[in-house]
Amino acid sequence: MSSLFLFGAGASFGSGPCQPTTPPLGSALFDELRNSGGVAARVSDDLAALFRCDFEAGMDRFWLEHNPWTSELLRDMARFFAVFEPEEGNLYMEVIAALGGTRKKAVFATTNYDLLIEHAIVRSGFLITYGGLPVSPKNIPVLKIHGSCNFLPDMGTGGIKGISFDLSFAGAGAGILDAPIRAARSADEIQHFCATQDAIAPALAMYHSKKRVLYSSAFVKAQQDLFLASIKSASRIYLIGLRVHAIDEHIWQPLGQAKSPLFYVGREPVEFRNWAKDNSRKNAFVIAHSFAEALPIISLHHG
Repeated sequence: MSSLFLFGAGASFGSGPCQPTTPPLGSALFDELRNSGGVAARVSDDLAALFRCDFEAGMDRFWLEHNPWTSELLRDMARFFAVFEPEEGNLYMEVIAALGGTRKKAVFATTNYDLLIEHAIVRSGFLITYGGLPVSPKNIPVLKIHGSCNFLPDMGTGGIKGISFDLSFAGAGAGILDAPIRAARSADEIQHFCATQDAIAPALAMYHSKKRVLYSSAFVKAQQDLFLASIKSASRIYLIGLRVHAIDEHIWQPLGQAKSPLFYVGREPVEFRNWAKDNSRKNAFVIAHSFAEALPIISLHHG
């Protein structure tokens, strides 16, 4: 039996000491991107206001109005999220310690694009497997179900440069390139890819309602399939910093059907309780409002 941890943006935001700072929540992401320059600095004030109000709604409109810029925006987001690293006392590292490293079987899944979990695993003396259980000794399984800033399409010795793509009228599942993935090992490697591959982007699900993946979608889909398998096999499921967003059916539908107990950590407990009631989930519990408050409870569960 194993535990499944599903982390959302609130987990990274509330994870404690980070460099250069903690990753922002979605409500603050657009202004961070705008301050960094790139595509976000070029959109109209009207569209910028929509992004600030609702990033997903802004992304839906951006898709229609500025579709050829989409790959550039994804590169901007990959660059932005690549730089965050945990420092001593970060709660991702503390969770690994509470689980006894690999002594307790656990899967870490996340909707986040950042690499805080990966850095925490390596700094704790372990290795990363982008897959589910079982894993090799000293490895911790990580599932990036919305892609990751370090999931780089592997073009071999080639590349695609100097062109753009317009998929504004394409079907819902349309993508641009389904290449294999190589996982970048450093922020510098991600920055180099984004600087030299000016027509494509890392495998990030677009931050909008459909979570469309334009690059290496098969790899991201495999991550999601492993996530579904992990839900079915887990004896406990922890939801940390993830707001209920029922439109994300690939997350909330299988959680609603899961048999194992759910332990929710976040600032929207009423939303979670209402969702649990609507899905007849009697073994769904709010255990804390923040990642920090939850850590002693998680430690007790796995003591």
